[in-house]
Amino acid sequence: MTKPKDPLFPRGFEESNDLKNQFKEEILQKPAKKDELSPLKKLNHKIGVYLHPKSTKITNEEQKRKIGIIITTLILITLVITSYYFLIYQPQQEELSLMKTTKLNELHELYTGPLVTSANALELESKITDAKSVGELENINIMAPASKDWKTFHKKSIHSGVDKFNRIMVIYSNESKNVLMSIDDAITIVNENDASTLSKIKFETPNTVSVPILVSRLQAGAGLINVGSVVDVYLNSNYTEEINITNSTPHISGCTVLSIMRYEENGEIDSEYSKSGMKIKGNKTYPTENTKAFSSNVLELLKGSIINGYSEKDTIKMLEDYGVKLSNYERQINLGDLDAQYMLLIETPQDKVDFMINNMDNIVLTIPTSKAPGWMEHELSSTYNN
Repeated sequence: MTKPKDPLFPRGFEESNDLKNQFKEEILQKPAKKDELSPLKKLNHKIGVYLHPKSTKITNEEQKRKIGIIITTLILITLVITSYYFLIYQPQQEELSLMKTTKLNELHELYTGPLVTSANALELESKITDAKSVGELENINIMAPASKDWKTFHKKSIHSGVDKFNRIMVIYSNESKNVLMSIDDAITIVNENDASTLSKIKFETPNTVSVPILVSRLQAGAGLINVGSVVDVYLNSNYTEEINITNSTPHISGCTVLSIMRYEENGEIDSEYSKSGMKIKGNKTYPTENTKAFSSNVLELLKGSIINGYSEKDTIKMLEDYGVKLSNYERQINLGDLDAQYMLLIETPQDKVDFMINNMDNIVLTIPTSKAPGWMEHELSSTYNN
């Protein structure tokens, strides 16, 4: 049934009202324009979704706050990394590099010459180079293996280089001196020292010659050295202003005295012993005098015995060690010929011959107390054992 028209409304009102309602419905049903998001908003949107999965809508305030947090975090991370690099990492690397250099210098100082390419030297160098920390470097011990390697090497050199007199020559590279010694003394040196000393010496077969030198009594150990004495050679540096030698160690050590000769004048003897007395009886005096005289020439006496003028055996026995006995008696009575000159034949390393000859007027021969002659041992014992 059709609804009757309201007489109060004008004609056509209902049609226009229906059209109006239809238009409204079409407008409401039209899809809204899509909101395009900027790249920054998209990034914030994704971060918001990650931080708040249940909420996908992000306001501008939230976007600003989260961007500030991200920037602040990045700044803090950069500051932390930079501070760690400059305050911790870089100083550690500098310290590590410096200690590596120090360790390598120590290695190259101890492993020298024939041991430069030894297995232990190469292994230690690899460990030092590959070390990652200072603590790791500190645990690398160079002295112990170096000392062991040098002891092994030197002992082989000593046993292979000993001469027919059971001696070896030690050459000190840092002091430019040579020492002749027995094989037992050489082994003792090796056993009692570490690589800091053993790396600076080498043992070689003695290559010696006998050098004749003419020296004064002062230079010849006060004239108290004997054939077979072992002496050290020093240089007297006070004789000229051009030479200034402060080395307190001998230039040559362990030289053997092969012969000693005094000037012929020391063998000329012209002595007289006189003892007088007086006896008194009453008013008379009876003087007495006992005189003994002796005149001789030791060298001429020896010449006479050689041509069988008299017993050569008895003469040699009487004159044996005449010069040394004379010097020894002079020592005991504290009176002697200070102007005496000595011709000595000294066993010297061959490379030191020039030094001995060129410095003949200025060398001083000394007697080490470790190889003291009998009279010296007696004096030392009587002084310190009483």
